[in-house]
Amino acid sequence: MGGWKKIANVLLKVLAGALSVILMFMAGFLLVLAQPRPDDAEKAEPQPLLAASPALDISRETELRSLVAGFPVPVLSFMSGSGMAFVSGTSADASLDGGFGRVATLNWQTADGEPMRLQSIYPASALSLLDSGLHFSTILGPTLAGVESVRMENSEIVRIHAATDAGLYVVTIPKSLAPKLSSLCRSLQLFSVRQ
Repeated sequence: MGGWKKIANVLLKVLAGALSVILMFMAGFLLVLAQPRPDDAEKAEPQPLLAASPALDISRETELRSLVAGFPVPVLSFMSGSGMAFVSGTSADASLDGGFGRVATLNWQTADGEPMRLQSIYPASALSLLDSGLHFSTILGPTLAGVESVRMENSEIVRIHAATDAGLYVVTIPKSLAPKLSSLCRSLQLFSVRQ
């Protein structure tokens, strides 16, 4: 009986030693993977502000191309065949520190006549141009322009916004459309016109 205890103790010590070696190897491997990037890593340059330019108002979907062509970054809009009806659009300057940003606002309606407002904002850092008076939602926002969005709301509207490297993109809907928000966002796309 004493022989089995000695063999069991030796096996436990060997197993513990092997496990310790494996854990030390894994810890070292994880430290190498988690090593922070050097401070001299390239950082994205801030987007330059714009010079003042005239506003553009459109009232037909066929005019959307001219609005997109004059906007500095891709514009968020519905894909053709989405079932949405175009109402109007504007592209106008927005005053920022030492220059101007630009906001493209497209107004659409669902088949039931519910309004939707899409905004494309340049530069991407222009969070100060978003409407205030909303609070963060406990519900996650859907993917917008390829990135996760932030969902905010008040008693009347739901707004999601997402910033990409190019611009800040915003969708505002009435609270009644909130259950359909994810499916509506699947019909959105970024549009640009090649010069």
